[in-house]
Amino acid sequence: MSRQETTTRPFESDPSVSMLKFRYCWIVLAVSLLEASVVSRVANASEVVMSGGDFEEAAIGQSPGGWRVFTPGTSPQISVVAGGPGNSTKCLRGTRSSSGKLVALSKPLSGPQRRVVIEFTFAFSKNVGRVFHIWSSEPDATDAGRLNLCVQNGALMQFDGRTRSWDVVSREVKASNNAASPIWHRLQAIVDTDHGGITFRLSKPGTLKLPDAPTATRHGYRMPGLIGEIGLVSGQRIASDAWYLIDDLVVKGGLDLPAPEKVEPLPEPYALWTGPPIPKDVFRIPFVPQIVHRTIHRPKADGYRFLHGAAIVHHDGVFYANWANSPTNENGPHETLQGKRSLDGGVTWSPLEVVGPGFDGPDRHSHGVLFEHQGKVWTICSRFGVGESGRRFDGLRGEAFVLNKEADRWESRGIVMRNCWPYDEPVRMPNGNLITGGQDKDGLPIVAISHGDDVSKWDSILIPYDHRLAPSFAETTVHTSCSTVLAVIRGGGNVAWVSVSKDFGRTWSKAGPSNLPMPRAKAYFGRLSTGQYYLISNLVNRDTLVISVGKPNEMTLQKMWRVRHGKSVPPRFPGAAKGKQWSYPYGYEHDGKLYIVYSVGKEECGLSVLDIAQLTVD
Repeated sequence: MSRQETTTRPFESDPSVSMLKFRYCWIVLAVSLLEASVVSRVANASEVVMSGGDFEEAAIGQSPGGWRVFTPGTSPQISVVAGGPGNSTKCLRGTRSSSGKLVALSKPLSGPQRRVVIEFTFAFSKNVGRVFHIWSSEPDATDAGRLNLCVQNGALMQFDGRTRSWDVVSREVKASNNAASPIWHRLQAIVDTDHGGITFRLSKPGTLKLPDAPTATRHGYRMPGLIGEIGLVSGQRIASDAWYLIDDLVVKGGLDLPAPEKVEPLPEPYALWTGPPIPKDVFRIPFVPQIVHRTIHRPKADGYRFLHGAAIVHHDGVFYANWANSPTNENGPHETLQGKRSLDGGVTWSPLEVVGPGFDGPDRHSHGVLFEHQGKVWTICSRFGVGESGRRFDGLRGEAFVLNKEADRWESRGIVMRNCWPYDEPVRMPNGNLITGGQDKDGLPIVAISHGDDVSKWDSILIPYDHRLAPSFAETTVHTSCSTVLAVIRGGGNVAWVSVSKDFGRTWSKAGPSNLPMPRAKAYFGRLSTGQYYLISNLVNRDTLVISVGKPNEMTLQKMWRVRHGKSVPPRFPGAAKGKQWSYPYGYEHDGKLYIVYSVGKEECGLSVLDIAQLTVD
């Protein structure tokens, strides 16, 4: 049949129908192309989206090709050097630079990604502070996001965007003594911007084999958002004289890659504060009415010029106060426990007397607690410097001294606590044992429990803690209500941390954050004769010392007053860890008044006296 003889179907002669058919074909074609694109993207999901991380083609002494300065105008000190793990002959070396701001050398991925697997090999130097830092960011971003990983103070850490604090991924990393023989590690990070968590796998130091099981899953920084670049950090975030090495950096992208594991959710804050919102402006918090301030001790140029950790007690008409005294530095050699007495209610004080004399060698005495027991005045002070190694205090133990009234001198009763630095007056529990809070040789939260009335024997019990607590000096203070013991702990996140025991301090809940603001500083938890629980603590920083009080027999706090506020007098003598502050409070009630002792600039012992009748809660 010829073309002219071909039969024409009626609808084809209608122009409007032809146009509909044309549009339909384009829609089908567009859908097909979209489906093909999706299929293609999934099929190619495991492709490498950033390579060239072996640096073998780069020139020594230069930045590798394809990398750019993250923040214009900065000068990161990151360049190719000889060496590398395995068969590598070159790697990348990063050090501190003088540039400020967000200083890094950054390389874009081949395209923005929602899910990536980042792997690299790294080594780092010994140093105090941060020695290595890597981050990811959005395309053409001006700040880091998602992965924000560093090594600082001997631990691999990820920055948690929820709490805005560094969270330990692993402490199983090892620094290198020199760059010529580095200790290599291999790390994998699985990041998905729709997931909160980042799953890490870390090899053992000196090996490159990743473990089958995840090392940790930690929350990311500034989630969600696309990942477009990887940055190696330089600048002033890296410690002086520190260095790190990077090699075999590769990034794969795609949604068919393994997803991160579920990140542990933040626990609900413990409701330690049940009062109205605490004003952000501390000037809106009233001072305790009619409060009286005094100075118990001020050092002289020829004496012990460091003072910290005061305690106070009353016995037979006499107030006793003592504290740690060092010649110059906190926790320094030749530290002692010294104190004074008052016969007139704390108005005037006697000359200094030595309680714990210290030692000529590395061992030393330091501050502790004072209490009355069976008609005698006891003090249990910390002693450390010789013995089992600790992250903070080698050989930490508690030594007891008792006042011999007849001879009018303090006599040692020997070591009564192991691995505990006590911080508050021991509290009698209904089961007959005494309990005090403290910290252990590693700076972790701990309590000590007596064997009934035998205060020459104490059991030390560690309090489990959420890893985000990142304890450094986790001073702990406790009080009781029947079998319940509440511990208030110095922690991170600018809040007080809390743990609860329901069995007289034998087992504890995992310490976690409360809703009460508190900087990293020791607090003191007690109970007044009115049945009101109280907490003396710093607020915002050590320029402000406050007391928070609850209603009778309620183990929460509802009203707050200032005790001291503003800059303290500056220290008159040099010494490590000194500075303007009112800190390390300790409370003791006597005859309707609360006596609060504390450090003033870690050089003087201050005393504030207030009438507990002023501490009413409506």
